[in-house]
Parts: sequence; structure tokens; C-alpha cells
Amino acid sequence: MITITQNLPTLNHRVKYALLSGMRDFYDTVGKFLPTKHIQPKSQYATCRRPPNELTIIERPLWEQIPHEYDYFHPFFSDTPQFIGSYFARKYATLYQEKGSKVANTYLRTCGLTRCTEVQQQYAIENAGKSLIVQEFYEQLSKLPILDKIDVEELGGKIAGYMHNLIIKFLETDEFKLSNNAHELAIYKFALEQLKPLKITAPYFAEYKKGEISEQQIVIALAKLSDDKWWKSRLKRTWGFQREHLAIAAGQVQKHANPYASRTCVGEWKEQKRKNREWLKNQCIENTETGEQFELVLQVDKSNANPAIRRCELMVRMRGFEDIADEYGYEGAFITLTAPSKYHSVHAKGGFVKNWNGGTPRDTQRYLCGVWAKIRAKLNRENIKIFGFRVAEPHHDGTPHWHILVFMLPEHKQRVYEIMQTYALEEDGGEQGAQYARFKFENIEKEKGSATGYIAKYISKNIDGYQLDNEVDDETGQNLKDMAKNVTAWASRWGIRQFQQIGGAPVTVWRELRRLGSQKVESPAIDPVLAAADAGDWAAYTQLQGGAMVQRKDLRVRISYEEAQNQFEEDIKKIKGVFSPIIGMASFICTRLIKWAIVSKNRSDSDARSSVNNCTEVKKSPQDDRRQKVINELKKHQINYNPHQLNHLLAGRELKFSDKLLIKWVKDKLAIIDLRKKWSGMPPDIEWSF
Repeated sequence: MITITQNLPTLNHRVKYALLSGMRDFYDTVGKFLPTKHIQPKSQYATCRRPPNELTIIERPLWEQIPHEYDYFHPFFSDTPQFIGSYFARKYATLYQEKGSKVANTYLRTCGLTRCTEVQQQYAIENAGKSLIVQEFYEQLSKLPILDKIDVEELGGKIAGYMHNLIIKFLETDEFKLSNNAHELAIYKFALEQLKPLKITAPYFAEYKKGEISEQQIVIALAKLSDDKWWKSRLKRTWGFQREHLAIAAGQVQKHANPYASRTCVGEWKEQKRKNREWLKNQCIENTETGEQFELVLQVDKSNANPAIRRCELMVRMRGFEDIADEYGYEGAFITLTAPSKYHSVHAKGGFVKNWNGGTPRDTQRYLCGVWAKIRAKLNRENIKIFGFRVAEPHHDGTPHWHILVFMLPEHKQRVYEIMQTYALEEDGGEQGAQYARFKFENIEKEKGSATGYIAKYISKNIDGYQLDNEVDDETGQNLKDMAKNVTAWASRWGIRQFQQIGGAPVTVWRELRRLGSQKVESPAIDPVLAAADAGDWAAYTQLQGGAMVQRKDLRVRISYEEAQNQFEEDIKKIKGVFSPIIGMASFICTRLIKWAIVSKNRSDSDARSSVNNCTEVKKSPQDDRRQKVINELKKHQINYNPHQLNHLLAGRELKFSDKLLIKWVKDKLAIIDLRKKWSGMPPDIEWSF
């Protein structure tokens, strides 16, 4: 075969120029209509329509539109909850179609999804192999935020039953039987191992860390850990925290989206309020002695649970403090305390804060409480007294800050300013804008308005938005009254105390005295304080109690408590009345004369009355009858027991009391065995109880 090689002629500069000009003209007229997107597929899934096994609900629309980008967007959406990822998936798809892959992929790298991943890592379950509970329910617990509230409640019930069985089984292990330490402590340590990966604090854990936990407290703790309501409450709380934390990380909580709290959070809060209201309408409170009934919803509306009454009481107390300050020459200051920038997730003008530490509003509130504790300790060391009120409210991104209205002696004002500024700027005080934004100290000027007027707007904004119809929120630019619901939902979700009194006499005594009304009491120490409380004069009440700077030990009237037990046989204190420490318990006045029970409106007269919720009638099962029969037999023989010992008997196992007695429930009979005769070589006597 012969190969012929031919060399092309060399192009001179004039020919090259003409060729390039022709190409330029072509692209200016025709080339701009040619496709600019990649034709070459980037993913193996672009060549087939078989969906990947790992495809999630969020990714399904993206895969149908742009399957060749699956390998790129899948890592961003694979572990993201649907209520967070759906928004970003829609935004990504829109950008891809309108502006191309470069803009869309850049958005995906810089949006809140990466922050959501960091937040999810905070709730990741570690050392799952050390907890039998985690091993059994790992799939549900690892995906807790995406579950419905009903699913969370069902999971709590399942875990409670499983924990109960674990405790029963542990009682039979050699580790328990051969342990040299107290048996109850061994069970408690076992329970702590089960809870540790879940980051849930066991009851009485603080006492355990101090080495002060008692056997009775351990028994109560184990009973709680086997209770459905306890687990449901803890899991729902964790579930709510995780969901709202992810919403904050994703940028769904800000003034450009939904201020203070996410739309989901506000919606859940409104729905819960509606359900609570419906339940209240179907209940009555009943006098357990006379049977007299009143509608529960009307009584709630007359109590401090009513936002209007709560707001009025706060204003009365604030005004009373101001009257005391005017009378004794104290001067006021309005202080704003804000956390460092790393506690904020979104800038006020928009855009994510790059150095956000991934914390929650509760973390920020904990930081502010720590700063205030240092301030109070320093003031006490220098014998500087202050009194007033503190209001905690959120920034637009849900990060709390404090407004504090306090009164002090004029000669102390400069020193108070220096102490507060020092501790407010102690952490990250050198960052940009810290000197201006982190701490503000404004003197109260009577010419501009009363001290109560300074804080009235913040009180109303954080309760019901009363008389703020035409006011605009500085944080969000929206109507203040409309934002009051978001603020209340925020406080409810994160469990943040919005209002706190600083100094002065306690409000609990004030409320108990107001229950007595205008009646006159024989005690000369209590009667004047009662008259001031009944008249709604907070200034007079505070002065009669010992003044705005009074210490708790010097109060003239205090609360009297009575001992009671809850369903776990845990000792609790209930308010019974008031007394004067000056005279002693001889001055006791009962403010809770009537015992009330909550009953359903539809309850028949034959139904039993109780102080618990009777709205749902539960039929007793054979297991309940059997349990009650065992309890009756134990009481009959004066045998003390705890809930776990009772469950042990119901399971058909032997139960040993000291070295003398062994009992067992056999065929609906209680077998009581005297072991002393067995030790002496005689056959043990068995007493069968019918």
C-alpha cells in the first residue's frame, strides 16, 4: 500500500485575519443561538431512567429534571429532613433552569444545607453499642426530627416499656446479685448507661454526681424511667429542639423569612393553644366536698394564665417599683445586654453569620444568665443593691437578648455601669461593633417619660401586643402586635423565661394574699400586708414586706407549704397558706380551703371524683385487677414495697425481704415463706394467702 503525503500551503497573516473575521461574524449572527449547556452527561444515571436506591423524596423531582447532576446534589440532600430540604431543592431546580449549573451549584454549596449538617452532628448518637435502648430503636431515634408528633409519642411509649423490661431483667443478672455495693445504685448506673447516648438526663442525676442520692430517690428515678409520660415528654422536647434548631441553621428564622420562630413552630404553637382551649371548654372544676361545679375555662380566664391579666400584673409591679424609687431617691437605668456575634445565625441586613457557633437560643440564654450571675455576685461583694425587672426577647433570628430596668442609689450608678460593661464585654469584647452593640446603658430621664414607660412596650410585645396595633417592630419592620404570637411561640418552644423580677418581695406571697380578698385577719403582722395586696398597691406591699432591698430571710409574710406525694410517691411541696416568721406558725392562715378536682362536663354522677384529668374513661384490664389484688395482699400483711418489687412479683419471681422473709405470687395466691426455720434445718413454713 502506497501512502501519499501532501503538505498544505502555509497561511499568511492576511488570510488568517480574513478567516478569523469570518468566524467572528458567524458567531455574532448565528452562534449565539447554539446551545451553551453541557451535552456530555456527568452522572451514570443520566444514561438510564432507573432511579438510584438511595434516592430520597426530596431528590425525586431533581432526578427527574437533571439526572446527570445526581452525583453532585445527592450529598447535600441525602440526610436532610424533608421539612428543611424541600425548600432548597425547589430553589436549586429553579436556579438550574433559569441561570445554569454554575449558579445553581454555587448556591447549593453556600446555602444553609451545610449548616444543617453541622447541627445534625450535634444530635448524632454516639457509642450506640453501649445502650440497649439505642440498639433497639436506633432507626427511629436517628431520624427523630422527621417523625410526626404522634410517632414521637408512640416511640416514647415503646421505649418506656422496653426500659421497664430491661430493669426487670437486670434484677436477675449475676452482676446485680453478686454486686458488693448497694443494689439500687447498681440498677441506677445501669439505667444511666442506657440514657447516655441519647443525651437525656436521668432523674436525680445531680444528686448522683454529688454522691448524695438515696435509695428512695433511685426507686423514684427508675419508676420515672419506666413511665410513658416521662419518656414522651423528654422525646417531644428533644424533637422540638432539633426541628427548630435545623430551621435556624437553614435560615428559615429571620426577618426575610419568618422572624423569631419558624412558620412550623408558630403553627404548632397555635394548634396546641387551640387544643388546650377545646379541652378546657369540656372540663369543670368540682368541689370535692359539696360537688359544686364551675366551668374550668372561665376560671383559667380569671387567673394569671390569661395574657391580659399577666400583663397588667407586671405593669402594676413595675409601677410599684418606680413609686418606691421616686420616694427614696433612687435613680433608674435602662440596660440592653446582647450576646457576642458567634451566638447569632443571621445578620440583621441578611446573610449568614460566618462565625456562628451552631448554638441554640437556649445556649445564648445560658450565656446571658452566666454574665448576669457574675454581675450580681460582684455587686453583692461591693454591697451595691439594685431592684427592677428583666425582659428576655429574641432578635429576628431567634437569638435572645435582655432589656433590664433597674433602680439604684445615685452614688452607685457609675460603679454599676462599670461592672456591667466589664462582664458584658468579657467574652469577645474586641470584635467589631462590640462596644456599641453588646452593652447599652441609658439613664432614665423623667422629662422623656416614666421608667415604666421605657419597658411597657417590651412587656406588651412579649405577651399579647396590647395597644401596639400601629407600632412597627425595629427588628423586623413588621407590626408589633402580629409579632407577639411569634415571640410567645419562640419562648414556649425553647423554654425561656421572659420576665424576671430583680430584688423586692416575692410575687407568690402577693398572689396568695389576694386570694383572701378583702377579709380581715386577726394577725397584726399579716393584716396590713394583706390589705396592701388586696388594694393592688405593689409599692405598699413591698415596703411592708421589708422594702425593695429586703432579703428572703427578713420577709414579714412568707408562704407555708404542706407535704404531699405525686404518682411516683415522690415528696413534693404544695402551697397551703401564708404565715409570719416573726410570730411563727401560730400566725398560719390557710388560703387553699377548698379541694378542687378536674372532671369532665359529660361525667355522670356515678363516676368517681378525683383530682386528676377524668376526661377519658379507661376500662380496667385483667392485668390491672391482678395488680390491685397483689397490692391488697401486701397491705394486708403489712409488707412495704416499691413499684419495681411489685412488678417483680407480678412476673412470677421470688422476692426476698431481709434474711427472714421470702414471698412469691403463685396462681393468684401470695406465698409467704419464713426462712428462719430453713436455716435451722427445719422445712420452711409456707403461708398461703387467699
